[in-house]
Amino acid sequence: MTAQSATVILDGFQYLEGARWHRGELWCSDIPKGKVHRIRPDAGEVQVAAEVQAKPSGLGFAPDGTVLVVTQEDSALRRITADGGTEIVAALGDVAMGANDMWVDADGRAYITQIGYDLFNGGEAQGRPMIVVSPAGEVATYGTGLVCPNGVGLSPDGKTLYVAETFNFRLTAFDVDDTGALSGQRVLKQFDSLENDAVDGLCVDSAGGIWVTCPFSSEVRRLTPDGTVTDTVRTATPGHFVVSVALGGADLRTLYMCTAETDLERMSNNFEGTARIEAATVEVPGMG
Repeated sequence: MTAQSATVILDGFQYLEGARWHRGELWCSDIPKGKVHRIRPDAGEVQVAAEVQAKPSGLGFAPDGTVLVVTQEDSALRRITADGGTEIVAALGDVAMGANDMWVDADGRAYITQIGYDLFNGGEAQGRPMIVVSPAGEVATYGTGLVCPNGVGLSPDGKTLYVAETFNFRLTAFDVDDTGALSGQRVLKQFDSLENDAVDGLCVDSAGGIWVTCPFSSEVRRLTPDGTVTDTVRTATPGHFVVSVALGGADLRTLYMCTAETDLERMSNNFEGTARIEAATVEVPGMG
């Protein structure tokens, strides 16, 4: 197994989520500040692509380039408009509580996770389903018993969906058919303890490796589809949470990490803390 530490490349954020690489730019949401950023890391350029005060989180891109964003506060899927505003594509309040992260496939289907209960106010953990929204805005749910399903991504062939269950500290997989329907729910990797192995964001590389963040351990782990851990990347500062990841850069071999100086108690106070973007070079490139 290989191990390395990341380097800080940008700071000045509060709490970043939804990291995605798209057309030469890193996109991410600053949840408490209500901003969606598009970033050119090599140039150090940060632009605000949209402002939305409903706690923006997961991001994705439709086949025509339309930017989609999930908002936690009202559990909605929105599109970002040319003027930097948003329009609701699908209201998810009937099936989600705290809609969270998202992956959008090549056909424009959005696979959306959810916190699933009132995490920051002492709510009891609830098992919840995955949500799939069609390009036409039709909403369906699949699976059962997912506890805080969080990071989400597809295998290179699009036939397997990976989901990080934060408070079950495990990776779960589903089979995906040609219509986007999910079946075959199964545990891909069960880790050992919440304290060391809670999982959050994830991304998938071109060889099918799954990079998953472990915020309480301040590291990102790469797993093969059989659950073997092959690589780890630690945060530049020990003790910082690592929340979300994306593979990008000129050769798609830069692992971008959204990290945060915070804790769960401070997060309950509107994500109190500071956030930054860190990076490390890895062997296997992401998917173009």
